[in-house]
Amino acid sequence: MKIQLFDGYFIEPDPLNLALKQKYTGQSKDGKEREGERIIGYWGRGNLPGLIKRFCSLIEVPEDDDRIISMQEYADTVVQSHKRLSEWLEDNYARIQTDIERDPSGPE
Repeated sequence: MKIQLFDGYFIEPDPLNLALKQKYTGQSKDGKEREGERIIGYWGRGNLPGLIKRFCSLIEVPEDDDRIISMQEYADTVVQSHKRLSEWLEDNYARIQTDIERDPSGPE
């Protein structure tokens, strides 16, 4: 089971952990476009808040963003990201928690 977040991020539960992953599109060595998944990290099944905190930091400014921006632009980006995540969590947190609890790979 995969639990869709947004911006290509998703949670993939297993019996012990919650994996935060990101889908991406890249190029293979021969130049062909291909899709892949990047593992961001693992959290214990009871640590959904920790996973969400990490997700929040990633949507503020992605790790692979090497631009140089002003402090004001960064602050604006963080405020915008937090607002977007807050609204999204209000609508989806309970569903995510329920999906994790219902996941058949979870502990009995």
